[in-house]
Amino acid sequence: MLFPPPLNPLPPREGKIYFLRDHHNSRLIFIKGEEMSSESLSSSKKQLRTARLVWPLAKDYYARARQAKIDKRLVVWTILMAPFELLHAMDVVPMMTEHFSSLLAIKQKIVPYLELAEGMGYTRNSCSFHRAVIGFALSGEELMIPEPDFFVSATNACDGGVKVHIPVTERFGIPYYIIDSPYNTSEGGVSVIEEEKVEYYRYQLQELISIIEELTHKPLNEDRLKETIGFAKQANDLWLEINELRKSVPCPMSVAEEATTIYPLMQMMGTREAVGFYQMLLNEVKERVKEGKGIVENEKHRLLWLGPIINYDTSLLNYFEEFGAVLVKSDMDYIYLGDLDPENPLDSLARKYISNFFNGIVENRIHITKEMVRDYKIDGMIIYSHRGCRLFCGGQRAVMDAISEEFGIPSLLIGGDLSDVRDYNRDQVRNQIENFMDMLDSKR
Repeated sequence: MLFPPPLNPLPPREGKIYFLRDHHNSRLIFIKGEEMSSESLSSSKKQLRTARLVWPLAKDYYARARQAKIDKRLVVWTILMAPFELLHAMDVVPMMTEHFSSLLAIKQKIVPYLELAEGMGYTRNSCSFHRAVIGFALSGEELMIPEPDFFVSATNACDGGVKVHIPVTERFGIPYYIIDSPYNTSEGGVSVIEEEKVEYYRYQLQELISIIEELTHKPLNEDRLKETIGFAKQANDLWLEINELRKSVPCPMSVAEEATTIYPLMQMMGTREAVGFYQMLLNEVKERVKEGKGIVENEKHRLLWLGPIINYDTSLLNYFEEFGAVLVKSDMDYIYLGDLDPENPLDSLARKYISNFFNGIVENRIHITKEMVRDYKIDGMIIYSHRGCRLFCGGQRAVMDAISEEFGIPSLLIGGDLSDVRDYNRDQVRNQIENFMDMLDSKR
């Protein structure tokens, strides 16, 4: 196997995996290294002042995680749908592995770690986010973020991520806790969550609480949990207000800003800082709507982006603006949104995570996409098909066909890998966009 010279896989330590409903034995890991820059090879331009505050916010969060480790507080690695609100309430520091992988991709540092994982037998058809974590964890390099004390995962958005992190846990020799999320069904495209599913998920949250109490030697503070859920609800509601304003014509905030400002929704839900950030963002978007400020001077087309964002070429999000088009909205935020009740924290957390629109039948996604097309006055869709994600790719054709049938609007499907730049042809993708925009112009 050919690895870059500094990348030599380290032997595993002992560990354990706990399925929070079906207990098994085994175990898990994550990353730290050089100071990261926010610049990619080709970064998007952000017109909103608040969007430019995200990178300092993220750097501060990583710095506090390192300090927490020094202070003997526990650091927990997670995948994107772990219950961050509960983890913040219990005074442990959650670090989302997908976010760190995206930082590696943005800075063009990810490929050596992908190659290391591939040399160990992990196919390039698997998610590059998770291959990067495996590669970095097994490389032996110093971690940019503190080593984890345990890992929390969930099955409600990314089943591949649950499995692929097992060798990481084995390398670090730490506990791995997996929350099994019941599948949500649908009536008329709207999620239906039966009480027995809420009870099942709540039981696992209670188990996780007991486990963390044992690890930290501190009981859960019920008032702190209510406060944390309250902060999460405020942040969620502020984001929904921002989304309402984005329906305005001209559009005051594009997907270029959304892709950045979504960060607190991902990793900081349940914190006071997330609430403050979204209040600032809401105030700025309100100001832009009041002044009639749009992303482009003469808005010709309003586009919907479905799927993840390409990390190594985020300037692609601005390229549409050269044609008088704005990416008005994406579907990425629906992964993180959900109504919460501080007076009923565990049940409302269960409902939030079960109702994730990837944790159910494709009719849920079709229903949400139709709502976005209507509400945001969409006349074209851009669909990014990340080859490593079955959840995103699996229903994309069904969504395209349903939207075409009901609204008659066209879609452009772009295939590739959101973090692996090796197969990316920048000119080819831009040619696809040019042809698509010419076609949209011809329909006016």
